[in-house]
Amino acid sequence: MQLKLSIIACSVLAASAIHAEDYVSIQYMGYDEDSGRTTIHTPSIEINKDFGADYTLNMTLIHDSVSGASPTYYDASSGASATIPDGPSLRSDIVYGDIPYEDKRTAFAGSLTKRFESRDELTVGYSYSDENDYTSNEVSAEYLHYLDPGKNSSVSLGVSYQSNDVGIYCFLGTSQCDGVSGASGTMVEESLDVVNVQLGYTQILNKTSVLKGSLFMINEDGYLSNPYMRVVRNYNTVPRITEENKPDSRRAYGVTLEYAKSFSEQLSSVISYRFYDDDWDITSHTLDMKLYYSWTDALTTGFDFRAYTQTKAYFFSGRRDYFTDQEYASSDRRVSEFDSYNYAVTFDYKVTETVDVNFGLGYYDQPEYFDAIYYNVGLKYKF
Repeated sequence: MQLKLSIIACSVLAASAIHAEDYVSIQYMGYDEDSGRTTIHTPSIEINKDFGADYTLNMTLIHDSVSGASPTYYDASSGASATIPDGPSLRSDIVYGDIPYEDKRTAFAGSLTKRFESRDELTVGYSYSDENDYTSNEVSAEYLHYLDPGKNSSVSLGVSYQSNDVGIYCFLGTSQCDGVSGASGTMVEESLDVVNVQLGYTQILNKTSVLKGSLFMINEDGYLSNPYMRVVRNYNTVPRITEENKPDSRRAYGVTLEYAKSFSEQLSSVISYRFYDDDWDITSHTLDMKLYYSWTDALTTGFDFRAYTQTKAYFFSGRRDYFTDQEYASSDRRVSEFDSYNYAVTFDYKVTETVDVNFGLGYYDQPEYFDAIYYNVGLKYKF
């Protein structure tokens, strides 16, 4: 089903890499939407190893298991199926509801950081992800340059290229399979290329605060539609359920700002803001506020609040009778106008000098659509 929900899992892993050190981190993440619409189980393992003072290797392996139901339009006379009906449908048979699905994903990511005599850093990375109908390969590189001998200021330039193969099952009846047998298991492939460029600047303001900023550009080119998503055309005349059709390119720009402040040896915070804008008319704002408090040398608690808002794409409509002969049409909620809120609390406990355990609990809410609870538990061994 082309999983897009592993961002939470990645953020859990990133939290364990705050300090440069040799370690193995084992994590388990669970995610459950209201009414059981989507359930995710994600075990993962991360290894970080320094080779002297000049090289650091990081590797992560993740496995997602997902089940649930995805909302879209379908013809109830043939059951809850994403298969496009052959011909018009009766208005009374057109339903917007959940269609069950299951999927698994295995992903690997690795990076190698080289530090030069000036202590500038070059990091190169590779990641691979494989699902039943989606395969992704990504290469990346980032160069960090210090602007002063005291390393109080730095600039960075990062570039990544992602090549994706999107599998489309022909039993779904989409136009990509015209002329191809729709037997069970028959699949055609479309491609999607993504280029991401980011320019960053970091300034240490004083002994207790750091300011970071970055500009980014994302260019996507290829198959950007969802082969499981449907729209209804000509609802008031001769209604037909058809595949959605998104543009085959998207270009986005944005900026991120982050301010980290240590108030005392026990209390610190990180506040970040992200602005995003693309040529689909989607504009979004993200505000993230984190607070960390060390109760003892062994126990640290984190609190996180994240607020997100976005405008809708120009080709989105949740109304069945909106589309007639428009080229681009989608009822995908991910490109609709919506707000979301995320609340999380984490606990990190140092059992010994070499063993940490952690636990996190979060609540995600899209008021117009759904809410979800997620959690993670993990162990980190430093060697």
